[in-house]
Amino acid sequence: MAVSLNTTLRNSRADAITTFAGNGAKLRIYTAGAVQIVECVCGTPFAGAASSGVLTLSAISQGTAGATGTATNASIYKADGTTLIVSGLTVGTSASNVNLSSTLITTGDNVAISSATITEGNA
Repeated sequence: MAVSLNTTLRNSRADAITTFAGNGAKLRIYTAGAVQIVECVCGTPFAGAASSGVLTLSAISQGTAGATGTATNASIYKADGTTLIVSGLTVGTSASNVNLSSTLITTGDNVAISSATITEGNA
């Protein structure tokens, strides 16, 4: 039998991510081969209150690509750059955790995040 959590509990768990992230969290985008393409700074606050177990991140600053590649996944770190908050986020042009206008990124490109969400599991 699959685990199922109450929506209020899912929201609380998602909101705990915002508290833990604090200000200035870093969203890093990688290739499938784990090459970091770009780092962007998350907004303050990190996100508004979760709704239906979904945390929608506030506006994220553009970053300048330091490498060329196809963006496939992302991780978020605290402002210190070493404390991992969440990893394994999907990256795409729609219906992903992190959405960009294009996943094909070249060194020097300005990379803008159009939207980013984290969905608390066990609905």
